[in-house]
Amino acid sequence: MNRLLQTLPIRQLVMTILISLVFISMNASMFSSLYSDHKSFSIGDILTVQIAEQSRASSSSGTRTGRQMDNSFNVAQGQGPLSFIPLTGAGLSANNSFRGDANTTRDASLSSKMTVFIVDIDDNGNLVIEGRRVVNINGEDEITTLTGVVRSQDVGADNTIHSHSIADARISYSGKGPVNEGSRKGMISRFFSFIF
Repeated sequence: MNRLLQTLPIRQLVMTILISLVFISMNASMFSSLYSDHKSFSIGDILTVQIAEQSRASSSSGTRTGRQMDNSFNVAQGQGPLSFIPLTGAGLSANNSFRGDANTTRDASLSSKMTVFIVDIDDNGNLVIEGRRVVNINGEDEITTLTGVVRSQDVGADNTIHSHSIADARISYSGKGPVNEGSRKGMISRFFSFIF
């Protein structure tokens, strides 16, 4: 180091240090991965998922068709030996129209917090997660299931992940029990809905 200081003038040394600092600050994101604290995950580890999903969809369609047809013909009264032919005429008119409109709107939201297990780690280091949560309230089971793939970089310091950061996410929320059964149509209502 002393030999380097002796061979380089102080001005060049200062310039070299300044340029290096500028280069490092401009590329901090590239170098941060060398010093950042990467967590090591294993199969069987537990993560906490904060589920906050909202979706809204609407669709509408309309169809109009119309057709009109008019046909007519007339035969003049017969003359002379054909006088027995009466004055005749016929006409045909048809009008056909159809109009159909349909609208549908669907809103859904789900907010929850649940824990999941790491069931696999793929070749890229992504974590395959899976979890199921059952809450029983007054004899009614509320079942939440979640599967998906998470990048290890997206997992927070407290082992939490947001649902919007889960790739190939499958989130299911369903109920099982007397309230769910009471809200379903009866067999006769379903039969008439099927027919009509």
